[in-house]
Amino acid sequence: MAVNLANNQVQPLPTAPSSPPGKNDRVAFFYLLPVILSAILLVILPFLYSTYFAFINYSFLRVNNYRWVGLQNFREALSVANGFLPVLGWTAAWMVLSTIFNVGSGIVLAMMLNHPRLTERNVYRTLLIIPWALPFILTVQVWAGIFNTQGPLNLILGEVGISRIRWLQDVTPARAALLITNLWLSYPFFMTVSLAALQAIPRDLYEVADLDGAGGWARFRYITLPFMLAAITPLIITQLAFQFGNSGVIILLTDGKPLGFQGAQYGLTDTLASYAYKLVYSLRLYGLAAAYGIVMFVVVATFTIINSVVTGAFSEKEA
Repeated sequence: MAVNLANNQVQPLPTAPSSPPGKNDRVAFFYLLPVILSAILLVILPFLYSTYFAFINYSFLRVNNYRWVGLQNFREALSVANGFLPVLGWTAAWMVLSTIFNVGSGIVLAMMLNHPRLTERNVYRTLLIIPWALPFILTVQVWAGIFNTQGPLNLILGEVGISRIRWLQDVTPARAALLITNLWLSYPFFMTVSLAALQAIPRDLYEVADLDGAGGWARFRYITLPFMLAAITPLIITQLAFQFGNSGVIILLTDGKPLGFQGAQYGLTDTLASYAYKLVYSLRLYGLAAAYGIVMFVVVATFTIINSVVTGAFSEKEA
């Protein structure tokens, strides 16, 4: 508002004319058009096509002779004979353990790098972020060489009197190798996010805590942890969903082996995603693979919705 000193009156300042609402909406949709088209072409249409495949018996042997089979693919996918329960069990364990290790290691490293008494912190940050910059396939192949029976890890274990471990052949060592490799690939991202969250915490809070005589544990519990959880909870939810469908490291490192039993189609390190990959590219059972894909989508979507509602991680709050 403007004040007229001569007449002692308050007059409102002139405002710019507002655009019609319809015009703003059209401009907004114009900017969103590339995203909408990309979602339709790359997400919605492939999903609908896969859904159609899930209800027919299309396979490599039935390219021109397939028919509608209804829920037969889903019954076969969820049957015990196809190893759905063992694969689902390891998928759930893989999802939870990978998330705990990846997020936890990122938080611990970020807190170490953010410590004021640590010298040359920038050097350590640069070194620790290198795995994020290396090509994914190359990194997994390097780890495959490390875990080889004749690889450097077994040579080191042999020097200290430990017999060689069949890392990629036996089920427990193979699962451990997958978790370690996935940790190496994932921790730089969570370290970076956690470090940014730590540096966003106001220093005044720690100064007040010091004046009140708070110890290190109290500072972490009442200041650091709440701020960290607020920043990384949405990432934890998305990480759980991502790891449920993560198959690249499994396909490249173990290929799902060892097998569940002699002649089995699934392996004991297979997740639902890697098993669906086998159904498509090895067994050419496209209908059955599509049914697995639909099951995975339902599980991930349900899990994400429940967690986002319970935690309120994606809810909008008014300032």
